[in-house]
Amino acid sequence: MSSLIDLPGLFTSLLGTAVLTVAAATWRRLYSRRGPNAPEAAAPPEAPRMLRRYTLLRTTGPGGLPNRYATTRPPGTVITHQVDGHPQRFELTDAPLGDGTFAAEPLDSL
Repeated sequence: MSSLIDLPGLFTSLLGTAVLTVAAATWRRLYSRRGPNAPEAAAPPEAPRMLRRYTLLRTTGPGGLPNRYATTRPPGTVITHQVDGHPQRFELTDAPLGDGTFAAEPLDSL
């Protein structure tokens, strides 16, 4: 009796396709789990910097108002600012103040 479909050949083709699909999926999964030190891994894009205004704590400017400082540097950065003619270091924080600025804490005592 003649058959229109060759069943052993069909099963062999389906099995081969399944093996190739599983192998490709496994390779993609392992490749995506490579560590950040992999030479092909691209560096993550840097976040855009935003201008922030800081109030320099324990300082006063003209009129008795606290000194302000504007920068795009991230929180945790240490800056040097002239206070009464002397350099003083401040650490920028991400602690918001009531006036819409962020706190810059003094590191040096005068």
